[in-house]
Amino acid sequence: MLFIKISKKRGTKLLYFHNFTIFVNAKVRKKKKMATLEIEGRVFNVDGDGFLTDPTIWNREVAELFAKSDGIKELNDKHWAVIKIIRDNFEEHGNAPMIRKICQEAGLKLREIYELFPLGPARGACKVAGLPKPDGCV
Repeated sequence: MLFIKISKKRGTKLLYFHNFTIFVNAKVRKKKKMATLEIEGRVFNVDGDGFLTDPTIWNREVAELFAKSDGIKELNDKHWAVIKIIRDNFEEHGNAPMIRKICQEAGLKLREIYELFPLGPARGACKVAGLPKPDGCV
């Protein structure tokens, strides 16, 4: 008589045949549930930090909704200038620009960027601009 028991241990399936163990080369993966963020009745797929997972769905309305969720009541011309710089750099290079470049191109000081985006240029401005979480963002 053959006794078979299947158990999951460390992500690998183990088969027990009476007195020996056979390791099956198959990983057991749990399906990750995608996080969502609901703002004013609109639902967005986001990562664990609230950044859009699909930057292609971004538009001005999405930016305004994300800004409101971050505590920014209204986006003015300075906000839009920073967002445009970030979006243009992302579309051209595939990543967010360095803060120094944002300051130079927008003609703003770092302090002013923090006044516009209280969560900072990476966490705040990039999130409103619809980018994925920047690499250096903690």
